[in-house]
Amino acid sequence: MNPLPSIGDRVRTDSTVAKLREPAFLLLSRIQDENPSDQVRALYLVAAVIAEAIGIDGHDALNSAQRMLSTAEGPHTVHVQAIRDYAQNELRHVD
Repeated sequence: MNPLPSIGDRVRTDSTVAKLREPAFLLLSRIQDENPSDQVRALYLVAAVIAEAIGIDGHDALNSAQRMLSTAEGPHTVHVQAIRDYAQNELRHVD
């Protein structure tokens, strides 16, 4: 009997992006009242801690996320574009 794949294995191999759009938006939404530079640093800190805890390379995970962008921003999607708009219009101009 094969054991179930670990969360790290699923993070490295799962290719479904659509189900990530809304949770990504919700993460940012929860911290939007913090100082803009602290928001960015906090998101990276969370990602680094989680990557280490589940045994994946944080750099590889970030590279994978960057490759997901074109799929995540597909037609009829609003969450990733809202995150992009927020970053360009709010985070870049206020700190």
